[in-house]
Amino acid sequence: MNDGAALSPSVNIRLASIDDAQGIAKVHIASWRDAYRELLPTEYLANLDENARAEKWRKALLAGAPCVLVAMTNGMLAGWVAFGPARDEDLDSRCAEIEAVYVASDFWSRGIGTALMHAACERLSAKGFGTVALWVLEDNAAACSFYSRRGFEPDGAAKVVEIGGARLAEVRFTREITT
Repeated sequence: MNDGAALSPSVNIRLASIDDAQGIAKVHIASWRDAYRELLPTEYLANLDENARAEKWRKALLAGAPCVLVAMTNGMLAGWVAFGPARDEDLDSRCAEIEAVYVASDFWSRGIGTALMHAACERLSAKGFGTVALWVLEDNAAACSFYSRRGFEPDGAAKVVEIGGARLAEVRFTREITT
């Protein structure tokens, strides 16, 4: 799973702690504003609340689900990935799910997203999962391309989600877990 970008030796991927909640929220919201500005209403993106999002992440991190890994570089949280067992009932019990992966735009194209996904897949493989699924906005061409270059393929599943008043199509991608 290498996209050609060399991962900086100063990047450390580790399990997230509750102390990372604010940084996760900051990257989450900034990534949405950067990646979804053409897909979601401007007002919705402008009104995303970092503190409210951080509180949701604190609760998730305390609960231990989903599992979250963070990429740290020079003391800064550069990105994160959330993953666990697949939530879709039509997938078998050996299928896991990457629920989200976001990297701060300052760190795009540096191999951090690829490294986070690889680290998640290593952990999932160690737990006995053989496949991994993820959902992506169909109109997010950059994300679809990112996942395709890492061996993910659409599996035919699709759904419509509503985010900020916009109805958006999502497609599910899957791939075998190889580490």
